[in-house]
Amino acid sequence: MSVFKNKALWIPLGLAAALATASLALGLIKVSGLGYPVIIHFDQFRGVDFIGAAGDFWGIWFGGLAMLVLNAALSAAFFRRERFLAYLFLSVNVLLALFMLIFTAVVAAAN
Repeated sequence: MSVFKNKALWIPLGLAAALATASLALGLIKVSGLGYPVIIHFDQFRGVDFIGAAGDFWGIWFGGLAMLVLNAALSAAFFRRERFLAYLFLSVNVLLALFMLIFTAVVAAAN
């Protein structure tokens, strides 16, 4: 069976792509127009502890996107040998895309 014919692989991949696209849209709408002091991380006890520009936000976001692409490529590579690893990598992809969406929403809400 080909990796492209298996629906069990396309569902988490599509869900991760949809979450990443929603995160990209939210980032383009809310974060792109911000100036220099972009609050990227804050803590309840210490307050703001990571301030950067919008480019720092996009650097973190594209790092997450690179991990999504790498996990998808590893899933396709391991599909014939270890199907469990292929499913595991794609499940982690969905969680990673969800974390990217949460990160984008928190940065957009904090600024």
